[in-house]
Amino acid sequence: MTRQVRLLGPPRIEDEGQPCPPPRGLKSWAVLARVALAERPVGRRELAGELFGEADDPLGALRWSLADLRRSSGLPSLLCGDPLSLAPGELWVDVRGLEDSSLPVEDVGADLLEGIELRNCPGFGTWLLLARLDCAARGRQELRRRALSLLAAGQAGDAIAPAGRAAALDPLDEGAQELFIRVLVAAGRGGLASVHLASCEVLFAREGLVPSPALRSAARDPELVPRPRLRAGVIAVSLVRAGTAALDAGAVDAGVETLRRAVQEAGRAGDPATQAEAQHALGSALIHAVRGSDGEGAVVLHRALLAARAADRPALVADILRELAFADVQAGRHASADRALREAGEHAGGDPALLAGILAIRGMNEADRGRHLEAAELLTESAAAARRAGTARQEAWSQGVLARSLLLAGQLQPAKEAAEQSMAVVRRERWNAFFPWPQVLHAECLAQAGRWDEASEEAEHAFALACELGDPCWEGMAARALGLLALHAGDPGAAQAWLVDARQRCDRVPDRYVWVSAYVGLAQLETAASQDPDLVAPAAARLYEHAVRSDLPEFLAWALVYQAESGDHAKVALARTAADGIANPDLQARARALPSGLRK
Repeated sequence: MTRQVRLLGPPRIEDEGQPCPPPRGLKSWAVLARVALAERPVGRRELAGELFGEADDPLGALRWSLADLRRSSGLPSLLCGDPLSLAPGELWVDVRGLEDSSLPVEDVGADLLEGIELRNCPGFGTWLLLARLDCAARGRQELRRRALSLLAAGQAGDAIAPAGRAAALDPLDEGAQELFIRVLVAAGRGGLASVHLASCEVLFAREGLVPSPALRSAARDPELVPRPRLRAGVIAVSLVRAGTAALDAGAVDAGVETLRRAVQEAGRAGDPATQAEAQHALGSALIHAVRGSDGEGAVVLHRALLAARAADRPALVADILRELAFADVQAGRHASADRALREAGEHAGGDPALLAGILAIRGMNEADRGRHLEAAELLTESAAAARRAGTARQEAWSQGVLARSLLLAGQLQPAKEAAEQSMAVVRRERWNAFFPWPQVLHAECLAQAGRWDEASEEAEHAFALACELGDPCWEGMAARALGLLALHAGDPGAAQAWLVDARQRCDRVPDRYVWVSAYVGLAQLETAASQDPDLVAPAAARLYEHAVRSDLPEFLAWALVYQAESGDHAKVALARTAADGIANPDLQARARALPSGLRK
């Protein structure tokens, strides 16, 4: 049996479930973790410098730790050669179990290398902090995925453990609390659901937070007993069409209620294909049309996914997975989105419209992690596929998101052209609901080109339309642009007011787009730095906390850069490491300009 390495929680090595003698040195655990979690083989000289730089013989000290690991594991060929890597099947590492669901629920979410803190190893300390953040985010996403899958399969009792674990790991994550409450209700434990809701409300009030209506509604059993009718399948299909038409006409409440009835009738019909279609329509509506309903929408879409698989409808499976990935990206669950998008691609076949949609969400997911060059390639491919398929709105959407990545990657003219192309298609299609996004990005391009008056006019029009639409994301983006334009115009008071307003607008719903919220937070930090140095530290701390919670590496790096610039020199190495790989030339330049060799 393969030796098992537990790096989550207190580290240990096991042989058929029995603990092996631990390594004698703490740095041996550090060596094993660095190699096991590395995306590429690690050179001995690089690792020796990172962990044993103060030793008289760094390479000799590394050799001792490697021998220590071989003794502990009982594997004499472990970690030989240069560079160092684990041979396939040589060791089972629990962190990898976050990818294939092989990790027990109680281990998911534990701290990486719990209790291991090394002195005089700043490079490893930086790596460990970022790796812990990554493992924590992936753990929360894995628990949510397991709970949703079990709940959708009708195994609500089994879903209690992962949902409860996720809720306990992050008590202020409203989405995790909502899912736990829904699981308890579905498992017939309504009393416990009410108790947990009450404890959440107390905790939120203590933190100055107001629970959303979605959290309270989760404690109510939504299942209705359908009245006996004939030909339920036919009725369900008709109701899906009627509900979708109502949504297209802007009658959101009526459309959603009609789709709820469609789901009930589809359940009576007993046909998996009809159930999948109805649940797909309702789940998509809850995510896109009803603010604060992403939690319920995810549950419905997971049920749709099971039905679509049972009906052998691969294209529908792919589209449902794409919708689930979109909700994950908006919430900052990037690893979960990756998993869904990979599977969606496997089921998409050669349908260009479906491929265009999957590529678009992949691009959005890469962009939100600061991988703007990769995102630009995916979004360009998505827009081209959408043109071939004749799906104009998808083309406009992909071009609009492409404009963002090009702008942040420092490619001003291509970004401006992408925004203009998106706006042109939106005008032609009369798709006003999306127009503020490319318009705000176009305004930012104009501002960077020094065309300030034109930029202000664009941003004002975008804000007015966003308010008319009532979209928190668009309102926040437009108000942010107006705040930075006011700052350039020499009115810091107006700038601050616009940015506070922007934050309130984009954060007024629990299922907000976390990237936009962080983008506003970065603008607040920029404004604070230009006006009062004393405001930088708290603003940077807020952005750092938000970036960690939402798995947003680009904003994490910005927060660290500002903290280092404001005098926290212990953050210099961490800021440079966090900025490495982020395709943002402004961020890279600021990180490189930080002073070296200083300590707080």
